[in-house]
Amino acid sequence: MIYVVMRGAVRVIAAVVLGRRLHIEGLEHVPRRGAALVVGNHVGAIDGVLMGIHIPRFDVYYMAKSELFRRPFLAWLFRRCHTFPVVRDSPDRHALRHALRLLRSGHVLLVYPEGTRSPDGRIQPPHPGAGFIALHSDVALVPVASWGSDRVLPRGIHLPRRADVHLHVGEAFRLPAPGAGSGRLTSQEASNYMMSRVAALLPPDLRTTETEATSAADTPPAA
Repeated sequence: MIYVVMRGAVRVIAAVVLGRRLHIEGLEHVPRRGAALVVGNHVGAIDGVLMGIHIPRFDVYYMAKSELFRRPFLAWLFRRCHTFPVVRDSPDRHALRHALRLLRSGHVLLVYPEGTRSPDGRIQPPHPGAGFIALHSDVALVPVASWGSDRVLPRGIHLPRRADVHLHVGEAFRLPAPGAGSGRLTSQEASNYMMSRVAALLPPDLRTTETEATSAADTPPAA
């Protein structure tokens, strides 16, 4: 009940603050039932919230940095809103196991492989954790590209501002299957591949050269 109420309240706030300046494209690509791992780039503090509240399902779960759970009340509230902590820059086995349990139960999990907000809006190198989840869950992967959200709540600002925000959801995909002479992707390679699919949805000036190169690789690297 708390999750449903908070979700509705945040949708109202988003509608009031952003109105027609929120542009969402491709929501139909998110499966209406069954497990799905939604992966996106992270440019603004509101990326996960905006995406999650507009997915037409009530079983969307989120990973969030463990620092947000230090205060007991906030930790309680986040958990009631389908959010669980992950220790950044470390192989947090507890968070990874919990993520896999959620996907095996048929839920939607929203993750941001970069681990933190981009300082300039461009794709940053992803961490291997999201790739590990994708490799060990074998569920539909849904890419979502975000831009403009960094202008709504810039770092150090606590009151939202009006700005054009874009969420572009791409078609669901699977990781490439090993081919002749190829081995299984590593977790890092899987994360790189997923972010290349996200980058393909961004305006060209927000893609990195490394990511664009990765997007051209439709087969796993040689073992």
